[in-house]
Amino acid sequence: MERVKEAARLLAQEGESEQAKLLLLDAFSKQPNCIVAHNLADYHKEQEQYEEAYHYALQAVAWQPKTYSPYALLGELSMRRGDNHSAQQWLEKAYNRFQSPVVAHNLATLYKAQQKYEQAARLFIKSYETEDYGLMLAVECFVLANDFQHAKKWIAIIEQEQQRFIGEVELGELYGRIGDYQKSAVWYAKGYQHYAHTGEWIADYVWVLHQLGNEAQKKAVITAFMEQCTQTMADLADKTLEDGWTEEEVAEEEAQLRANMERVNSAHLQHHIMMQNEPSIASRCYTFFCPMHDEGHGDSELDG
Repeated sequence: MERVKEAARLLAQEGESEQAKLLLLDAFSKQPNCIVAHNLADYHKEQEQYEEAYHYALQAVAWQPKTYSPYALLGELSMRRGDNHSAQQWLEKAYNRFQSPVVAHNLATLYKAQQKYEQAARLFIKSYETEDYGLMLAVECFVLANDFQHAKKWIAIIEQEQQRFIGEVELGELYGRIGDYQKSAVWYAKGYQHYAHTGEWIADYVWVLHQLGNEAQKKAVITAFMEQCTQTMADLADKTLEDGWTEEEVAEEEAQLRANMERVNSAHLQHHIMMQNEPSIASRCYTFFCPMHDEGHGDSELDG
């Protein structure tokens, strides 16, 4: 087990991952067990080698570990493979052992997709212990559940949070979702001064201004965005010369710019603030005996 602990120490040091991998593989070849298999899985996950990670994670849970980490890791990897049914089973098993904020986030993401909005909201609130956007995601769930009382309560808490302020545009989005267009416009205007002007949130800002009947500001925002995109398209020709872009890459970028221009120009036709439907997967270091992140779970597994 000393080689496994040494590998965990090496993994915490930048540039030492290959040596750590060799130690783990050697340990696994001589005495395969849950701890070594799990740490190999977490190593491959950190390298974004998800199939290799999944291979070892399955072996780790076959030893029926007592701690939450192997189940949490396998749940995360199952989500990355698109197997949400298995992911939910593993994550629920992990959460029953230890109420990790990261596991709470991933479980909440699955529950939200199943339209279990109240359960998802509670778990997103729990996830806020480590995940900065936990409360924002909880508000989204309350809105989807038509629970505007709780949505307003948590938006007020988010607005008061100075140490982990999520951002002006994000607050503009949340106020827009509950129909408070005055506050939404105020926060969007603050973010407009220093946020990158992307089609996604600029379209929402335009929609909010349309709800308020502020045609002058709406026109100004649309005009500025169109001019920005037009100039960016004019500069695309230089990308092939200066940055080595291919013709296909330039064409894709131009198509995206035109789509953003159309989205902003027709934003007043939206029915509401556009929801972001891409699922987010939270992660963390699960390596047993990691000197930076393990909270005694490695020793608990060893004792078990």
